[in-house]
Amino acid sequence: MQNFKAKKVIITGAGSGMGRHLAYQLAAEGAEVFITDINQQTLNETAQEIIAKGGRCKTYLVDSASQQQIYEFRDKFLAEEKHLDVLFNNAGIALGEIPLLEVKEEHLKHIMDVNLWGVIHFTRAFLPAMLTRPEAHLINTSSVFGIIGVETQVPYCTTKFAVRGFTEALRMELTGTRVAVSCVHPGGIKTNITRNGIHYQDAEKVHAQFDEIAITTPEDAARIIISGVKKNKRKILVGIDAKLIDKIARLFPVKYSDLFRWLHERYFKK
Repeated sequence: MQNFKAKKVIITGAGSGMGRHLAYQLAAEGAEVFITDINQQTLNETAQEIIAKGGRCKTYLVDSASQQQIYEFRDKFLAEEKHLDVLFNNAGIALGEIPLLEVKEEHLKHIMDVNLWGVIHFTRAFLPAMLTRPEAHLINTSSVFGIIGVETQVPYCTTKFAVRGFTEALRMELTGTRVAVSCVHPGGIKTNITRNGIHYQDAEKVHAQFDEIAITTPEDAARIIISGVKKNKRKILVGIDAKLIDKIARLFPVKYSDLFRWLHERYFKK
């Protein structure tokens, strides 16, 4: 998909962070953006910025953890808009450092519902409509933690590895159709994902530590993702750190854990 002019684009989790900047940049390129989030206030802020600059944007309050809300949104959207060209499954939540056996059951379920089932349900809900288009694109957000496993991040890694597997398998299944599929692997992005996540420790301390190592702005992340989609990249690595982690994982597919355990001990257990 070389350009987004007049394309209808859904972006989940667009009330802040990468989702917000994806919406800004896609609207600036002439797309009609339809944004979802669980926070109406931040959704409105995103939309107001777009509309003030002459862009087209509509907001929808949708909880990505709710299958019912996703399908109700699908029905409403297609009744009004008739078709969809691009779907960015961007919404996600973080879980602070915690050993697996100490994670509360409700938190484990919630991160699975948002990060994994939200992607699956949005995809299943909208894929039939996308298959009718002359060209369409599905973009699912995994993580560098969908490339490497990290201790005290078992639930988050599980969801992101699953999104990666779901996306890569679905891409093969859609070979020969007009729907392209990309998987996005961000490194550290300077957003509020850690501040807004589920924490068992001091949330502000966790966010401060993350902010120290996050090197990519959400503006730059959105730019990289959009460029990758235009080039029909199957795998979009966001940030120098993501590229480095991907290379290490490919060079040392088993022993990478020793290096990252040392980094974890050195920089995070303070």
